[in-house]
Amino acid sequence: MTSPSPFSLPAVLNPPMTGREAVVDALYRCVMAFDTNDTALFDSSFMPDGVFEVNGRALEGLAEIHATGLALIFQLDTTHLVSNVRVHMRTGTGTPKAGPVEKEVEEKEASLTATVLSQHFAGGKGMEPGQKNLMSGSLYRAELTQDTDRLWKFSHMQIKSTWVQGDYSVVGGNFADMGQ
Repeated sequence: MTSPSPFSLPAVLNPPMTGREAVVDALYRCVMAFDTNDTALFDSSFMPDGVFEVNGRALEGLAEIHATGLALIFQLDTTHLVSNVRVHMRTGTGTPKAGPVEKEVEEKEASLTATVLSQHFAGGKGMEPGQKNLMSGSLYRAELTQDTDRLWKFSHMQIKSTWVQGDYSVVGGNFADMGQ
């Protein structure tokens, strides 16, 4: 297990976030964990039985995600830039909110899409001139649930790379072959 990075904030921020902002924060926690090798921050973004799917290769549960996905990602120097985030809150999937309006429901499920630009270098080599690297543009699609700790977490995250530029050897081969 890796130590928290000085560039990672705690999973629970103050003041607490609500609604769409809290859903999007699950994605920010996830990619910041990639870039800072912060296992605890990553775990705060995924349900224990969550599915992490990269180009059709599905990893199920945190144990497999750690052993295969994070083992690969955490050995690299990476930067993930997130844009075009859209969130769909599913109403009627939660519990009634306390307050004067009885029909209002606190959402407990959401879907998210985003575009992510990722740069990958071999671990410890990112600042060295002339190093092999791999850049990718990807689409992210995710299903999220609000956990008992009130953090939004991925139950299923799909990543589909739409283009790559550079050298696949930086990540040990084609993304679709990850861990096989």
